Amino acid sequence: MSANANDTVDSLHRAGKEAGGDFRRRAGNIKDYAGDELRAFVADVEDLVKRVGNVSDADVTRARAKVVGALGDVRRLTSDTAESLRDRARAAAEQADEYVRERPWTAIGLAAAIGLIVGVGVTAVSSRR
Repeated sequence: MSANANDTVDSLHRAGKEAGGDFRRRAGNIKDYAGDELRAFVADVEDLVKRVGNVSDADVTRARAKVVGALGDVRRLTSDTAESLRDRARAAAEQADEYVRERPWTAIGLAAAIGLIVGVGVTAVSSRR
């Protein structure tokens, strides 16, 4: 029985690592897409600021200064946010791994309960059809 439990714990550990890898990959894809969109937006705004740079109206000059300041803030914020998100995801994966190692039977019970819930849900959906 102990060998079976160890196999289950190892299997949960591998599944957790695979899920963490998948999460990191998907988060990277989302981050890349969002980063591309943000870079395109910032480039458009910078282009607009350059085009308006020749206008000598005082209101336009003040608005231009505010936009340039906001662009700097956006750059700093996106850099901080990406790093923070990466750190939180890494910490969550480490905590999940530690939890499974410290409480293998609880992890097995949770996995069984989740499997049961998913199974009941699938059965209910398929019986409606």
